[in-house]
Amino acid sequence: MNRRNSIIAGLAGITAVATLTPPVSAAEAAANPELDEVRALLKAHDEAMNSQDINGVLATMTEKTAVMGTGPGEVWSGPTEIKDAYEHFFQDFDKGSQHFEYQFKIGGLGADMGWLMASGNIKGMKDGKAVEVPMNLSLTVTKAGGKWKFASMHFSTLTGEGAKSK
Repeated sequence: MNRRNSIIAGLAGITAVATLTPPVSAAEAAANPELDEVRALLKAHDEAMNSQDINGVLATMTEKTAVMGTGPGEVWSGPTEIKDAYEHFFQDFDKGSQHFEYQFKIGGLGADMGWLMASGNIKGMKDGKAVEVPMNLSLTVTKAGGKWKFASMHFSTLTGEGAKSK
C-alpha cells in the first residue's frame, strides 16, 4: 500500500470512532447524557466519509479543527485545507467499503471537551481489491455553538511490511 492510501485509511478510521466508546452503564449515561450527542457527531462523520460527502465531513468540525497524519507535513487545518485533503482522500477508496476492527479503545468526556483513542485495523476496497491497514487514532471534541464538534484528529498508520494488501 502506498503512503497516500495509508493516509486515507487513517482518516477512514476516524469514521469508525462512533463504535469506539466503551459500553456505558445506565448510571454513567444518566450522569452524562452528552455521550449520545458525541456518538451522533461521530456517526455523522462516519456517514459523510463513507458517502464521500465533503460538506457533511466539514459540518462535524470547528472552524479551527486540525487533522494530523503520520509523516512530516501531514497536517491540515481549517476548512479549506481539510476540504482539499478529504477530496483527495475520497479518491483512494471505494465508496462505502470501510470496515473497522479495534482491539483497544479509551476515552473521556467532560462538560465541554472530550477525547478518544483507539488502535486496530481498517479493512476496505480500492478498485475492487481488498486492503487492510493497522492504525492508531486519537481525537478531541469540543462544544462549539452549543453543539459537539471535532477540535483535532491524529492518526498513524504502518506502511511497508506492516500494511497488508489482499
